[in-house]
Amino acid sequence: MIAGNGDTAIHLAKMLSREDQEVVVMGTDAGILSELDANYNVFTTIGKAISVSDQKRAGSQECDLFIAVTPFENHNIVSAEIAKWLGAATTLARIDNPDLLEPAAEAHFRTLGIDKMVYPEYLAAKETVSAIDNKWTDSHYTLSGGQLEICVLRVREGAPIEGMTLARFGGMTKKYHASLIKRNGEAIIPRGSHSFERNDMVCFTSLPGEEAELARLCGKETHKVKTVMIAGSGKITDTLCPLLMDKYSVKVIDTDRERCRRILERNPGITVVNADPRDIDVLREEGIRDSCAFVAVMDLSEANIVSAMVAKHLGAVKTVAQIEDIQYFDEARSLDIDTVINKKLLTSSRIYQLLLDSYLDSPRCLAFEDSEVAEIVACDSAHITRSAVRDLKLSSDMTIAGLIRDGRGMLVDGDTHILPGDNVVVFCMRGSLKKVEKLFRS
Repeated sequence: MIAGNGDTAIHLAKMLSREDQEVVVMGTDAGILSELDANYNVFTTIGKAISVSDQKRAGSQECDLFIAVTPFENHNIVSAEIAKWLGAATTLARIDNPDLLEPAAEAHFRTLGIDKMVYPEYLAAKETVSAIDNKWTDSHYTLSGGQLEICVLRVREGAPIEGMTLARFGGMTKKYHASLIKRNGEAIIPRGSHSFERNDMVCFTSLPGEEAELARLCGKETHKVKTVMIAGSGKITDTLCPLLMDKYSVKVIDTDRERCRRILERNPGITVVNADPRDIDVLREEGIRDSCAFVAVMDLSEANIVSAMVAKHLGAVKTVAQIEDIQYFDEARSLDIDTVINKKLLTSSRIYQLLLDSYLDSPRCLAFEDSEVAEIVACDSAHITRSAVRDLKLSSDMTIAGLIRDGRGMLVDGDTHILPGDNVVVFCMRGSLKKVEKLFRS
């Protein structure tokens, strides 16, 4: 059951509707719920999250997971408490206060019936740090304790692999597996006949220590980041600064003098500039060209998009933009911005992972907008172990990217024969994960 009808709730409901889950969405906007009910495999009901009678009528007492993602933290906390009291097996609440994630606070709220809490600004901050630390990628993830890496890069104009088929790419290098292509907002599980096109976002799987060459192949220059310049001083910045200060010189620019004062008081090791971060002269004066990563986390998505593009034009070696409106997300990714993040997508993906962890035997890794990555252990006598990968006649909505055998990561090609006990990394389209799992069961 999902309480709320905002962007996070709706996106999460759409994700879950493809996974053979019985999903109930309870909200107060009849128009939004009616559209969701008509187009997706979910149940909807009008009701208030903090109403005991509305929750009973919606059936929260019988749900396996109650997810409270209304715009109001206090409503999320109270409604999760009510759901647990009524009989919900597990409850989760979206929060706005990072102090509630302190171990003592989390333990206290568990006694009140709230099993898990999600703070979107923390997820956005962690995603931003990962983007800066791995500056030559758009996104970067480690799997299986670092035995395999997933690097997401954009194919830039004139890149060595632009126009190259995956078959030719595989013949040129065995270091990487192109596992997923995002093109014009559509996810593609590629085959050998597919080609890399300009502006494709590609998920490459690789072994540790082999990733850097991908930057050159995708037409991206690499530079050392010394300074992180942050436009805006809101909640994400407040969470971000302590995560960056030990590794980089941090500079925050904001037009609000009082917010500048507060952010400096909480983070005395940073530099704070009271100015307009969209002003080109200000960016130049503050050293935008000096090995600088630029992070735009202002209140308006449009301002973040424009300022990140300006910063890139002025010479920033890495740009990150927070996009609040989901409708702008894919469009922003097509622009000259290195990494685009959205708190609502990050939150819904994180909750989605928590849910699937509750019923999958194998651990979840990642949930992209319309595709997934899972680690699945091959059982004895499973179909996936019966022959080499090229002879398994796997469906077009999945690809096997890599595996871990005896504690060591390996990439997978058509000649690979998967063995019982192998921990296998699978990319698949959203909604096909249960079908994929059957291949790995006895």
